[in-house]
Amino acid sequence: MRAARILLDQKVGDVTGNGIPDLVTLTGNKPFGDDSPLVDSVVLTIKNDATAIDVSFALPGSSGYNPTLYLGDFTGNKVKEILVRSDSGGSGGITYDFLYSYLNQTLRLLFDQQSFYEAFTYDVYYLDYYQAKVENKTLNQNYIVSLLYKGEEYLSEIYKENGQLKAPIKGSVLPPGGVYPIDLQRDGVDELLVYQRVIGRYNADGLGFLSTPLQWKENQFVPMYQSLCIFG
Repeated sequence: MRAARILLDQKVGDVTGNGIPDLVTLTGNKPFGDDSPLVDSVVLTIKNDATAIDVSFALPGSSGYNPTLYLGDFTGNKVKEILVRSDSGGSGGITYDFLYSYLNQTLRLLFDQQSFYEAFTYDVYYLDYYQAKVENKTLNQNYIVSLLYKGEEYLSEIYKENGQLKAPIKGSVLPPGGVYPIDLQRDGVDELLVYQRVIGRYNADGLGFLSTPLQWKENQFVPMYQSLCIFG
């Protein structure tokens, strides 16, 4: 017997641009029963209050844990866009994030976390004297991270007594682990704030977080700036 679809989230706002609020819902299935938090077969449904017609879209790649909706104006056209977010549930803390426009009743993908991740090239490697370097080769930005806070035991595993590396070590930048709507410029238009974990030798070896706010410009999202947040 096929499991009944469950309501995951719903929001109200004008997503078509006709000035009339629409009902936007997320539904899904629980493939492993009600006791499991995993949800798949996520469907986005938009009920246009002007016509009372429901239109549904299967959302590939949005299955996961705790799928949620957010409606906000990200493009500055005074019409709400639809942000769908869910957790992967993996140890990397990766999220699945998709931003859609339904202007004039046409569904269009404006942002997804995988395309964002693939748009940037990073090098992460350890340096002599208890430091690591994070290089965003796409934006031509570099960050130097002090590793002294890691403690003597950690440092003694990878550094000689004179502060030189025992062997080359590379780290990596993970896919987004959070995409958050935020109106940084307080102009009524939301930006997307993307967080990514920077790791060293293994997944639990965190070096910090890259924070990248994106704004809609010339029909695409572009970085406003990027910063590296380190652990205190």
